[in-house]
Amino acid sequence: MTDAGNDKTYAIFDTAANRKTIETLEKSGAKLFKFPMSETEKIELNETETAYFTNLTRFDWLIFADVYAVDYFLETLESNAVDFYDLDDVRVCAFGETVSDRLRFASVHADVIPAKTSAPEVCAALLNYIGEAQIGGLKFLYLGDEASENDLTKVLRTKNAEVVEMPIYRMIAGASSELIKLKTLLKGGAVDEFILTAPTDLIALKNYFKTEIPAAALAEIVISVFDGVMFQAAKEYGWRRVGLIQPDKIVKVA
Repeated sequence: MTDAGNDKTYAIFDTAANRKTIETLEKSGAKLFKFPMSETEKIELNETETAYFTNLTRFDWLIFADVYAVDYFLETLESNAVDFYDLDDVRVCAFGETVSDRLRFASVHADVIPAKTSAPEVCAALLNYIGEAQIGGLKFLYLGDEASENDLTKVLRTKNAEVVEMPIYRMIAGASSELIKLKTLLKGGAVDEFILTAPTDLIALKNYFKTEIPAAALAEIVISVFDGVMFQAAKEYGWRRVGLIQPDKIVKVA
């Protein structure tokens, strides 16, 4: 980090993958807040949900809210011995390019990839692909976490679509007092720059705020990332002040 960088206050998730970056920041003398990473766990399916998994072709569309939803979905397919070829007859909507990439690694193609992950943007992308007149009566399976607010399914139902919401994983919250303290620091302007290194960082940050949208609540904070993949992901989550960063300097701010 340059000396100029030492005037800033940084935040980063305290993970093994970020250990080198954390050490570099600490050695530079920069002020740094280390945020605990949210853990996740798979939700065991009930009998009805298991039946959905063993007959996915009853749905016209699968919607994946984030990369964790993809990971736990694929794990559940494998544990229930479901043939991946069953997905060939089902359309797929992925919340952004990183989610689409995760599916692509498993040879699953996403038909709709909205530019933003907000409910209006996703709904608009689906309507543009399907057509307003054709969406009524279609069956959607929405896969996401247990606690997130889900305005998309409400909108789809107003279009007379049939939607099944299936929480496939849950976030494991840390100590509430610690989360409140860290959230207060962020909202109070104590952090100038939050360094995000993986798509799961964006999900963890969203989990901190529950019913609030982090990109709106923390509009004055610069989000810094290491590559184009994370730059795109941050933009999909609605962040406006996103910069590409190298260990020794900021190379671009947008």
